[in-house]
Amino acid sequence: MAVAVRLPESTMKAVMARLRRIEGQVGGLHTMVAARKECIDIVQQLAAVRGALDRAAVDIVSAGMEQCLRMELRGDSRAGTALRKARKAFLMLR
Repeated sequence: MAVAVRLPESTMKAVMARLRRIEGQVGGLHTMVAARKECIDIVQQLAAVRGALDRAAVDIVSAGMEQCLRMELRGDSRAGTALRKARKAFLMLR
């Protein structure tokens, strides 16, 4: 059985705000490419988007790992499976 990660409200708000900014950055990339902007400027914007996505992913995975550890401390039998999945998600970020 899957265990849904319940992000703390503050983390959820921060991640959602970051994703909205990323959407704006990607829209800017569309405009830059269509306008045939300098390659270095486009690559800098791509790097900024990638960094923002990485930060959002780390926030989500760290919240999931924290949840798994809390489950473990409560003796929840699903904790081991959930922690393995969280670890796998973390390793995808490399």
